[in-house]
Amino acid sequence: MDSFKMELSRSVRRYDFHPIQRMLYSQDFIEISPFLKRFIKYPVCIVQPENDEEVLAVLEVSRRFKIPVVPRGAATSAYGGATTLKKCIVIDFSRMNSFEIKNGCVVAESGVVWLDLEKELKKAGYALRVYPTSAPASTVGGWIAQGGYGVGSLKYGDIGKNVEWIEVADFDGVKRVKGDELKYYVGLFGTTGLILRVCLRVREGGEPSNYGVKCSFKDSLDLIEGAYHASYVNRNLGKMLGCGDSDSLLLSFEDQKSELDFDVELGNILWSRRFYLLKAAKDTNIVFTEAVLPYETAPEFYQKVDKLAVEAIFAQDCVVMLGILPERGYYSTALKAVKFIKMAEKYGGRTYATGMLFPHKKILDKDAADYKKAVDPENLLNPGKAIQGNAISKLVRLAEMVP
Repeated sequence: MDSFKMELSRSVRRYDFHPIQRMLYSQDFIEISPFLKRFIKYPVCIVQPENDEEVLAVLEVSRRFKIPVVPRGAATSAYGGATTLKKCIVIDFSRMNSFEIKNGCVVAESGVVWLDLEKELKKAGYALRVYPTSAPASTVGGWIAQGGYGVGSLKYGDIGKNVEWIEVADFDGVKRVKGDELKYYVGLFGTTGLILRVCLRVREGGEPSNYGVKCSFKDSLDLIEGAYHASYVNRNLGKMLGCGDSDSLLLSFEDQKSELDFDVELGNILWSRRFYLLKAAKDTNIVFTEAVLPYETAPEFYQKVDKLAVEAIFAQDCVVMLGILPERGYYSTALKAVKFIKMAEKYGGRTYATGMLFPHKKILDKDAADYKKAVDPENLLNPGKAIQGNAISKLVRLAEMVP
């Protein structure tokens, strides 16, 4: 261990072996019961690289001492992507946070916070096409590593469709990937390479025009055409958000729609609450569960879960359903979260992401496992995630068998 510490100290300027830091960096946003914590291992250290050279140096140490690396952004994912399942080096990318706007795109390092990026883009007359509802805290590299849908996905699709290229680091150095090869990095939680920076397509303009409509979920499907962003909040969630006790649809447009006879005040309230659930999850005892549904079956699924607090985010080709569960006992609540996804699958849906919990769902490209073996033959890049099972995911599979 002494030689490891010495080698690491030569490789990166900022490193930490303190036991409290190691404990804090062992988990991300996901809550883990005392029983399941036996499967979590504290990292041996945490590093905060400031440039590509330090990242590559840490990877070289990882390879030399056969110690895995786990990349970490803001740790706002609920899928355990940054949870440490083995003794490892946690690479905290928070200090790689610079960006520049050029040629109608923005090139941002992995540690840039989405909302900070959006604010700076607006000063230059641009805006992000899509960003997550965890934007006040989550980072560029973290959300791309997870993949998914967010604000703006109705018009612009998932985050992968808005990436021009990604620069990643692996044991062979730094490379730029784009086009079809992006599928081996978006949504794979850093298991095939560490995201250093990305080139994102942006849009011109500022804040959208927002409108609120009180309607049923089924009727909302007829109203979203042409919108930049649309999300549906049922009455139970509306009470939590302070938006009233009615089922409500938020419609956001990139330009003014003076001909629409909808509620502007309600629309602006719903828009201002789009980040509220991230704060609520930190302040209250609630658990999120989410699934992706086809448009054709989303109304039927919604009827089954409407008694929960529910938000639906509309994307180009699917609807993301988010259920909010009050925590009333860890295991019973976790079982309900799993049943939410199981029910979605009956309607042609799927889990939102894989991470530590759902690698067995096989929602990623079928060639991803072969690709990982080629770029990471010693399985040192975030092992046990995305496409590889682990002890906790095996227990999740058992929970799925409960009727």
